Amino acid sequence: MARKISQNNFEWSNWILQYKNLVPLTILYSWMMKIGQFLHTGFYPIFFAYNISLLIGSLVLTLLTLWHKKPQSAALAGLLAIVLPVFYSFIIQVGYTDGASILALSLLIFLFEYNHLNWWKLILLTFVFAYGYLMRPNIIIALVALFIIGLFTYKKQNNIFKLVSKLFIFCFLGIILATSTSKIFDATYHYNANNPKQFPVVHWIYMGLNQEKIGQYNKADRSYTLNHEGFSSAQNADIAGIKNRLLNYRPLTLGLHFINKYGILWHEGTFQTLTDYQKNYIFAPKLFLKYSKLIFLVSQVFSKALISLFLFFLVLELLRKKPIPRNSILLSLLIIFGISLFHTIIWEVKTRYQFMTFFLLFFVGVYAMVEYFEKDNF
Repeated sequence: MARKISQNNFEWSNWILQYKNLVPLTILYSWMMKIGQFLHTGFYPIFFAYNISLLIGSLVLTLLTLWHKKPQSAALAGLLAIVLPVFYSFIIQVGYTDGASILALSLLIFLFEYNHLNWWKLILLTFVFAYGYLMRPNIIIALVALFIIGLFTYKKQNNIFKLVSKLFIFCFLGIILATSTSKIFDATYHYNANNPKQFPVVHWIYMGLNQEKIGQYNKADRSYTLNHEGFSSAQNADIAGIKNRLLNYRPLTLGLHFINKYGILWHEGTFQTLTDYQKNYIFAPKLFLKYSKLIFLVSQVFSKALISLFLFFLVLELLRKKPIPRNSILLSLLIIFGISLFHTIIWEVKTRYQFMTFFLLFFVGVYAMVEYFEKDNF
């Protein structure tokens, strides 16, 4: 579809008409194609340059945040970034909408940690958050996290409350900017945002309650919505389906359903596989092709072990520090598990949906590990 848009053909495919959230990404890819055509490089060099730029930007922000908290943790994070397979896989090879949301969240945590805000930083946050929201709207969970911290610091920690309030306001302005930009995109690229083929929001809620599919994205529920032509008809059908599915649950089975959905989000554990986009390598060094399965297995075991260590030391640190400080670590945790709970309780799930929180997990995990060892607990 992006190729058609780059050629000024605005006959949007049914898939994009159904999933409006893909419009900004499709337009972005069409720009990449135009740039590639202008530079005579083709699409992929621009695509990979874009993904690598987002990766480097997010990593630099994360390292600077860690450096401010504890220089040793930044040094360790830098070394791990060189050897961790996740930094060479999904984010670069696929990117999708995750790169934008990762950058926006990394900037938010960076600004929260440094607590030296001026107008240009806040304006930058507005634009970057708008960009992240355009690509992945569930980044709005960050506002919920800021609100929670603001709620607990009101009148008690006035300096943190003021910081959180500023960040909340300018992130919210970013959402307004993103919404306005989306309307401009629709008008410029002749996309009918009210087209009858568009899936209603309740479609994903209905899908998330599918007990047989454990709330995962599935073709059966997609077909169910498609069989009810027209937006209103599909919306009413999905609402009826939600009510029917809820009636079929008991409190225990609904709780187990949510636990299973939560497990799906985290079961991959490496944050490196290409999930929906996993393909076999065709062109690669012979040695790599010969031992590719073994290489993938070793890299995945290594990644899972490290992620497990992050979570282990994080739990130990949280148990040691009571009450939990209202700092960048808490904000990161609220966003990480806020994203998880959003998809667990409300939305449908895919393993990939947790990937946008990797840099936050990397940040809190490395810091917790260094903190724990420095306390001479071993």
